[in-house]
Amino acid sequence: MSKIYHIGVLDDHALIPEAIRALLKKEDSYHYAIGCNTSKDLFQYLEKNLLLDILLLDIQLNNEDGIKICEQLHQQYPQISVIMLSSNIQGAIVMDALKKGAKGFLPKNIDHHTLIAAFQETLMGNTYLHRDISFIPAESSKGNYNYIPKLTRREKEVLHLILEELTTSQIADKLHISASTVETHRASLFNKTGSRNVVGLIKFTLEKGLLDTSG
Repeated sequence: MSKIYHIGVLDDHALIPEAIRALLKKEDSYHYAIGCNTSKDLFQYLEKNLLLDILLLDIQLNNEDGIKICEQLHQQYPQISVIMLSSNIQGAIVMDALKKGAKGFLPKNIDHHTLIAAFQETLMGNTYLHRDISFIPAESSKGNYNYIPKLTRREKEVLHLILEELTTSQIADKLHISASTVETHRASLFNKTGSRNVVGLIKFTLEKGLLDTSG
């Protein structure tokens, strides 16, 4: 008989736990164990020594920070694989979640196949990121994550010109695109690298060899 893994959900929208329950109804290897609306309910469940192998955790709960809850779970129950659920898949948010112990990151509109794939990967000790997430984490020898964003060809062109200290209008002229398009690419670069300003963007690029490794 194959091992049965116990799945929990923490989300303040009641429809999400019910949707996950429905997706798992026909699964023999995955048992829907609990759906919680608050972290208090979840920790009360865990304190009773009830089994949980995977937790699907919302990023933004009602008056609670899902990433902080993830960090607490990682410290107290490291055996639980936490997979974050959020409609917000910005690079900086995903990076923060992974740093705090998350083993995966999924949008809320996932299908059955994707959900099971995420379970399988995280149970094997791997990190699972949905295909729409714009960067790949590579685990370093120290066990930390080095984040290497996937940049489009145009984003790399804009980034290269930013490093040459060109202004938005100069970049627009050089690439024959509008200034607003340059700003869109610039905002995307900040998002993918988790940078707050140009100085941070340049530092990230140089530290990671971004223009050499973004393929």
